Amino acid sequence: MLPVILKRVTPSVYDDIIRHYEEMFNEKPTVKQKRAWEKLLYLLSTISPPHPIILEYPIFTERADVIFVDKDKALVVEAKGWKHVKKIGDNVVEADRDLHEDPCYQLNNYVNKLNLFHSSNIKFEGVLFLYNTVDYSSSECKILRNVNELKEELDKFPPGSLEDASKIVEGKLELKETFIQLVKKLKEEKLKDLSKALLSKGYGLTEDQMKVMNAVFEALEKKEKANFLIRGASGSGKSLLAVTLYLEGLSRKYTTILAYKNNRLINTVRKALGGKLSSFIMFYSTGRKKPPGVGEKGFDDWFTKKFGNLNIDLVIFDEAQRMTEEVIKNSPKGKVNVYFYDDSQVLIGNEAGTRENFLKLLSNVREYELPSPIREPKQYLDFVRKILEGVKGNPGNFDFRIFDNIVDMLNELKNKGGKIALICSFTESEGDAKEKTSWESIKNIRIGYPLQSGFDLYKGVKFKGEELKIKWLMDEKTEYPRYWNGELDPLKYCASVYGAQGFEADYVGVVWGRDLIWRNNGWTVNSDAITDYVGGRESLKRIANKDEKKALALLKNRYYIMLTRGLRGVYVFFEDRETSNTVKELIEKPSDD
Repeated sequence: MLPVILKRVTPSVYDDIIRHYEEMFNEKPTVKQKRAWEKLLYLLSTISPPHPIILEYPIFTERADVIFVDKDKALVVEAKGWKHVKKIGDNVVEADRDLHEDPCYQLNNYVNKLNLFHSSNIKFEGVLFLYNTVDYSSSECKILRNVNELKEELDKFPPGSLEDASKIVEGKLELKETFIQLVKKLKEEKLKDLSKALLSKGYGLTEDQMKVMNAVFEALEKKEKANFLIRGASGSGKSLLAVTLYLEGLSRKYTTILAYKNNRLINTVRKALGGKLSSFIMFYSTGRKKPPGVGEKGFDDWFTKKFGNLNIDLVIFDEAQRMTEEVIKNSPKGKVNVYFYDDSQVLIGNEAGTRENFLKLLSNVREYELPSPIREPKQYLDFVRKILEGVKGNPGNFDFRIFDNIVDMLNELKNKGGKIALICSFTESEGDAKEKTSWESIKNIRIGYPLQSGFDLYKGVKFKGEELKIKWLMDEKTEYPRYWNGELDPLKYCASVYGAQGFEADYVGVVWGRDLIWRNNGWTVNSDAITDYVGGRESLKRIANKDEKKALALLKNRYYIMLTRGLRGVYVFFEDRETSNTVKELIEKPSDD
């Protein structure tokens, strides 16, 4: 598996990199990639650097070409064999006829991420090694043109040891701010400096994200009509890119709308950005006549009356998988429209935001895909998918734990640093829509005794010396923004899947309810425990009573979302013991590998 640690460059290294690449990605590298490795290794062999070398070091979804290890720091080298390079936009270049991220931006992105998020606390520096061209120049990073300049750079640093290299490879990259914490900081930045502000905080865009942003604004500049479909799995950075596009659009004086369906998410983002920057953050679907959502009938008239015209340049739809077919048809209100979606996160029966439906209902479509993950390791995400299919999997070194006692899980979360949160299955109680903030309404109590369903698992259970009582987060305008901004006790409230979608915390406790249970060697739906009536006739409750296969698919989507909200760890308490025991058996031990 990548990365590869070398004491020196030897003839066998080239084959080793190819083998490790194939093991990691289960595919062969491209001819272009193999030629780049071959050339770079040849150049390094001519100077025989005494420093330990780390090749192809993964930095979330990308990889640093080379890291040379010093006694107390490390030098990141981004190597490019391009012959012809031309800047064509902000942070984008055309290199040998292909579009790429600006190489200094890419290098600085790697260095900042390593310095801010790497657990080793090693000091990382960086240089750009352009060994085939003099076309490109920049004041944003140090550029080396030939292998002798690289040798001179390395001679400045005393070489480290293989043990020093191992500290880097064995360390972890952990995001230290949640999405909402980052958004709160963005409102303090000058919009015209947004890309640099993100870069300095370790949230520079990846090459795939930058290509999307460049394509969107290129279409606007050329006055083209276009609909962009951006597919990305959980943790791929869709919400970050959506907010970045929105703020970048405002900074370029385009009339820009950022649209959501999730009222909990929209109110939290509005509060984080503040009133001035939130004027054009809207719903794409509300189900109400006043005001209608961006994708609903009547929006054109409402928008024209409120703002004087219907001259909308850019509309960005986040969580677009939750659109109905009717909303998709009515949604292209901008000259350019961007749809971020993951059809594995559909939650209720009439949600139709799939690739097939977008292509059927929209014209002038351009498609992109964001690789994942940015949040959790890929191995952990694969593990979650496997257990939801009833297949054995290994969570790797991600902090995933199952607790037999909810109090033990709560105590573990209480002692963790950073942001913590609770997410519960939509079971046992339905939430009181009339008295959303009431602690007295039994409908609002998700964990405790008595419960609306009569479930008595928590009878007599105490936490912090008191009867255990945990309330649904209900009020989208007060409770949700305060909860995700860290203003409410995170162990006294829990979010449903609707409140969790689009959010994350450092450590998340998931209460796995009695809706998705293991019986007779497979997953099954227990409709009796479900209390989710959201969507009326298309609600999970209604579907579970008439179409178990569809309900099972929706429940698996929900648990995938809930189990992938933790940046550093996910802890689980099962309310059904048989299900708990089965999932424990599905976790591969090291000896199973």
